[in-house]
Amino acid sequence: MNLDELAQEVGVRVRTAPVPPGFWGLYDHKHKLITIKPGLGRIQYNYALAHELGHAHFGHHGHGAKHERMADKWAARKLITFDNLLENSRYSMDRLTVASNLGVLPRVLETYIEYCITAKQAVMLLNHLADLHT
Repeated sequence: MNLDELAQEVGVRVRTAPVPPGFWGLYDHKHKLITIKPGLGRIQYNYALAHELGHAHFGHHGHGAKHERMADKWAARKLITFDNLLENSRYSMDRLTVASNLGVLPRVLETYIEYCITAKQAVMLLNHLADLHT
């Protein structure tokens, strides 16, 4: 499911409009509205939208470090699947290359690997990478 469809499905409106400096997006829980900074590239837009949808999913009001981590993890799970990670790590172990191939920011890939894969998946990924270099 694409992110715009997901937003519609959960009743969150999405618009592109200026946001405060240093932000790519904002979620207004009271109005169920996500505002995305104009002019972002596709990868940045997708990350910002997924991250703000994470805030919507958890019902966050405002933001703090804990809420930001939760939204980042939620976004990573929506933007990357384990099967896609395995497929795209087949050609390179370089995180920038893998992130680019997945169409995500490197920090999204790092969040996914650090927080979203299970121990079993971590072993599968390590074995997969080892098999590529033997």
